[in-house]
Amino acid sequence: MALIGIRNLQNKRIDTKWLKRAAASTLDLESVGGEKEVAIVLVDGEKMKDLNEKFRGRKMVTDVLAFPLRDNFVSTKDLLGEVIICVERAKQEAWKRKHSLKEELTLLLVHGILHLLDYRDEKLGERKIMQEREKEILERLGMGRNVV
Repeated sequence: MALIGIRNLQNKRIDTKWLKRAAASTLDLESVGGEKEVAIVLVDGEKMKDLNEKFRGRKMVTDVLAFPLRDNFVSTKDLLGEVIICVERAKQEAWKRKHSLKEELTLLLVHGILHLLDYRDEKLGERKIMQEREKEILERLGMGRNVV
């Protein structure tokens, strides 16, 4: 069973129970065994801009950052990593794509978790594989086809 922790560090109320279930289901669908842990942090645009600049050298707000933790230390062997989601950016994207904030947050969460599991999207071939897997997982979670 996956252990999912969520911290909401911004001021918009979010259904964290849904995000926990979606994260656990994503790990199950990816056949991640054991008691793996994922930390999810919800932030505002200013915090995301700071994090993106600090860790990626980009002075801009992004929608999601994923920080995989791969270690052989006993204390972290089950910790997959942290997914940070910018709720402000998610709200903007949801409006642009004409779907709900819940759908956009779920897409970003799945995307971030897939990054923790070594999926990549820098190259076109990798991006197609990752997007197809996102689509499959979102459909299994009951999200509409217009999300991806």
